[in-house]
Amino acid sequence: MYFYPTMTDELKETSGYTASEYSYSYLSDGYDKKLQAKGKAAIKLSEETDSWRVENDGVRVRRTVKFEYPETLYGKDGIACKKAKLGICIRWVNPFLTQMGTILPINEFIDESTKVYEFDYLFKPGTIQGNLTLSLQIYLKKAADEVNEDELHLLNEEGVTVGTLDEVKLDFGNSYMDFPIREVSQKNQPLWWLEMSDWVDPTKDLFSEENLCVYLNTSYESCPKLGDSIKHVDVLIDIIATAYMMLFMRVDEMGYLEQTRNDVNLEPESISKILFYFKDGCGEEDLDFTSAERLHKTIWVNVADMLLRGEES
Repeated sequence: MYFYPTMTDELKETSGYTASEYSYSYLSDGYDKKLQAKGKAAIKLSEETDSWRVENDGVRVRRTVKFEYPETLYGKDGIACKKAKLGICIRWVNPFLTQMGTILPINEFIDESTKVYEFDYLFKPGTIQGNLTLSLQIYLKKAADEVNEDELHLLNEEGVTVGTLDEVKLDFGNSYMDFPIREVSQKNQPLWWLEMSDWVDPTKDLFSEENLCVYLNTSYESCPKLGDSIKHVDVLIDIIATAYMMLFMRVDEMGYLEQTRNDVNLEPESISKILFYFKDGCGEEDLDFTSAERLHKTIWVNVADMLLRGEES
């Protein structure tokens, strides 16, 4: 909850805000090769020959952001004082390696009356893995040295975010779909199990090993073996589908299912946010929440599609 005005859809429209889609590429033999982006909330990247791997090749992201009427963002009806200066940045989070950072525009200029921001950033090989969240944010770059009386309700603290313009999640082909997974060898224990901590709020608690983990028991011959390819992928499909089902049930029991399904006030990389990304990224069949049986079946269909598609590539 904010105690000062922040970016709204109405202000976006009034300011003439537009943003290009992200462009993704990587460097190969001295040439910049474009990556294909497919998906809805959770975007998967691929290259025609399928030789690209983010761990080995890195990824370059580009984007252009424009405000046709930037002056409407300032003053008593805007989000910053008239003598302040707003900035645009991309905040990124890579939960797999617990890394995060900020991307600033390489160019910032006025084209006639339009304010233009150009982004071009290279994630070098080995710096990210698993998935990446890119959040386009507007923040107070420079505070006003003089605040008018009708601007006292506005934020005037440098570096503070005054709105998120959009957010994109990139999935770099993590076949196990974000789940923290540990392999153990314990006889007289199940083939697999899911451990969940006592979450306080799944819309804030992180989707991390601290809060949940799938354990695979390698003492069984049928235990999935993880790597560049998956041994016993059919068993892994059942495991991941059931684990997702258990998470949705836990979230439902805590009273957060509708908030999770509709992406309402979900913190980045939270348990609910990852469940929303999974739900929204299901392309084979929409998840059916009308009954537990139908939910489990539709989860299974989508997990199978994601894992088997990953194996075929």
